[in-house]
Order: sequence, then structure tokens, then C-alpha cells
Amino acid sequence: MNPSPIPVQLSQSSLSDYQTCPRRFELRYIQGLYWPAVEAEPVREVERLARLGRDFHRLVQQHLAGLPVDALTASLSGAEPELQGWWKAYLAYRPALDEAVLYPELTLSAPLNGHRLVARLDLLAVLPGNRLLVVDWKTALHPPDRDTLARRVQTRLYLYVVARAAGPYCPTRPIDPAAVQMMYWYPAAPRSPVVFEYSPARFQADEQFLSGLITNIQEAAASATFPQTTDTRACAACSYRSLCNRGLQAGPVSELDADPADMFDLPVLDW
Repeated sequence: MNPSPIPVQLSQSSLSDYQTCPRRFELRYIQGLYWPAVEAEPVREVERLARLGRDFHRLVQQHLAGLPVDALTASLSGAEPELQGWWKAYLAYRPALDEAVLYPELTLSAPLNGHRLVARLDLLAVLPGNRLLVVDWKTALHPPDRDTLARRVQTRLYLYVVARAAGPYCPTRPIDPAAVQMMYWYPAAPRSPVVFEYSPARFQADEQFLSGLITNIQEAAASATFPQTTDTRACAACSYRSLCNRGLQAGPVSELDADPADMFDLPVLDW
């Protein structure tokens, strides 16, 4: 039996998919199967929220690039109320980064266990004292609790990759993991950003975790064994649920704690 080809580049999306359901990882990233089923209902509301999320990210990126606030605000004169509210929340409660050097929309990568981990950052800020802050703008309707975010692959991968690969953007090398932190910022909870401090101990733990996850994928590919998840709750928000005989009806968008904008990313872009 020939082993299944694993993408050389692995992102938080692909690793999260494997962690949630190995079968989903196989269908999406190895077979490249597009299955035209929605991940939440109603479809038009999901698409609308996804568009608003992309628009918010674009506004923030333009602001960080130096476009005037007045001009960006004026461009929202006919925008939907949610987007206008998110923008107002951002202007009022955005992170204080006036003295930081900013690198918006930055992609970093680091090799590990025969693959390359890829982190696509909304923002890397180099703070005074050569501290590094990763900021991730999230437009989910219901922000997850801190413990949930701490366990997510995105948190562990982004902090790890920044500690390993952000050297060209930081005057102090090698990077001390204790100088790295990550912030999730939600316009739905603008006064309550969730911040994670890093450390050498967390760095070592994350390296073992991520390397172990890659090893599990390699072993699954070698045996062509990608079982379905036993947690059927995950199937309600999976586009492959009908293919796997796990139901036809998508879960309601009101129960999502993920960003709808992320649900429309093409998997190939995450390899």
C-alpha cells in the first residue's frame, strides 16, 4: 500500500482539522475533495457574516498601513450596522501600538518533523524592549473562553512559529520565548482581549505537541487510516457530514464560536 501524500506545509487550519477529525483531514487535504455542503445555517447569514469579517480585516489592515481614519470611516457610510459597530469598537478599544513597529498580514514558517509549519498572522507588532506581540482579529459572534483558546492549535502554533521564525523582524536574536505574546481581539468583546504570555517551558511543550501531531498524521498516511471522529457534535459544522452519513442538516450559525470568514477559505491556501 502506497502511503497517502501529506502536504509539505501544515497550517493551523489543517492541523486543527486533523485534531478534530482525521477523516476530514484526509478528504480535504489529501484527496482535495470539494463537497458542496454548508457548514452552518442559514446559508445567506453565514455568507453575510463571512463577508463582514473579511471587510473588517481589510479595514484594520488599511488603517495599520497608514490610511486616514476619517477616510476609512467615510467609506462605511452605507455599510451594514455590524461592520460599523465593529469599526467603532476597534477605534475605541484597539490595542495601544503607537510605539510599536507593525507588520500586518505577515506569513512565517518553521520546519518541524519533516514538514513546514505555516503561520499567517493578522499582525506582528514589535514592541519597545524587543517584545513580540501577535494580534489576531476575530469576528466570531460568541468569543470562546480562555481555556478553549489556550488549547487551540492556532494559539500553540502561532506562538511557537513566531518564537522560531520572527528573527528577521526582531533586533534581539535568538528570540526568547518569554518575549512573545499573543492577543485575540474581538469586536464583540472589545474591552476584553485574550492575551497569552509565552515561555521557554511552553515553547518546549508546544514543540512536542506539534511534532507529535505531525507524527500521528504521518502514521495515519502510511497506513491510509483516517478514522471519523467519535464526537458527532463536530459533524454539525462540517461540510462532509452527508458524505460520512453523519446527517444532512447544518448547525445554526448562532452557535458558532469560529469566524464565519474562515469557513470559506480554500483548503489549498492553507497547505
